Amino acid sequence: MVVCEHVADAEAMLEHKSFSLTLLDLANGVSLSFLDYASSILNPKPVVAIIGEGSSTTIINALRAGADDVFVVEDLDLSPKLFIYSMKRQLRRALYIEESKRLKDSLERSLDELRADHHAAQHVQQNLLPPRHQTINGLVVEYTLKPSLLLSGDFVDAIEINDHLIIFYLADVSGHGASSALVTVLLKNLTHRLLRNYKRHSSFDILSPVLTLERINREMLLTGMGKHMTMFVGLLDTQTSKLTYATGGHHPMPILSCNESSSFLKGRGMPVGLFEKPEFEEHQLDLPQVFSLTLFSDGVLEILKGSSLKEKENWLLSTLQPGYIESSQLTEMIEEGFEDVRPDDVAIMTVSRA
Repeated sequence: MVVCEHVADAEAMLEHKSFSLTLLDLANGVSLSFLDYASSILNPKPVVAIIGEGSSTTIINALRAGADDVFVVEDLDLSPKLFIYSMKRQLRRALYIEESKRLKDSLERSLDELRADHHAAQHVQQNLLPPRHQTINGLVVEYTLKPSLLLSGDFVDAIEINDHLIIFYLADVSGHGASSALVTVLLKNLTHRLLRNYKRHSSFDILSPVLTLERINREMLLTGMGKHMTMFVGLLDTQTSKLTYATGGHHPMPILSCNESSSFLKGRGMPVGLFEKPEFEEHQLDLPQVFSLTLFSDGVLEILKGSSLKEKENWLLSTLQPGYIESSQLTEMIEEGFEDVRPDDVAIMTVSRA
């Protein structure tokens, strides 16, 4: 407790110390202007004013100057219990205010730490993604990925297996945020582990999109994270121009554009990470010399104009009918007129040969 006999001392205290409760004696030299000043400095902490006479005008002026409660000097002797009750109530209020500020400061520190962690995780995830534009075995592979939050549950990759084989995929992990992004880290690690195993001749699963999906399915179940994903995996042999692919519950299917026509690839399969023994179909397709294959995550359908799924799919087919469109340009066309926050991550990947 601090007692100041002079206004100048009180003013100095207010500038250098924090108080839970302040009493100002207007009956002994404290002015209304100082009450107003002190109340603004101490807000929202309670300030109690003691006045010399109890006219309604004096009380109202004190309240308007910022006092939370007002007592007349002569009433302190007549009703001391009322004064004590008021002080206890104001002290409880001050305690709640201080506790609230402490919790707020703690929450802000936690949020700052969380934001820093998310930015660090975003940096890690972006470093795991392949170059946005690259050429592998004569194929041009490029993509655009726009997360709805800081971290993305969508992920893409293209891996050169040897001088004529390339495996590529687009995955869409359930949910959003850090937990979904963590699965993409697992996915990157697993696919490159499959590549290392191939080079060591210890496993050849990477040469089969179905076996690749089955390996990923087992790994996701072992994590116990309760996450699953949809995924399209393609294996392209540039010597034979043969595409082998499998899908794990992915929609929309990739669009193949060639000879001034476009069509969705056929295929179906269960989501990855839900079932111990899922069923995946493997398909093969002979590709022409010039073609473009465009892969999407389902976030595209969330923002694409159209009153039905069929209309949205038809728009994609007609837009890609002339042939290759760079993913960033296609994303701009899809997002045209869409001003809301994206409800889902959006990923577009193209694999093409001119």
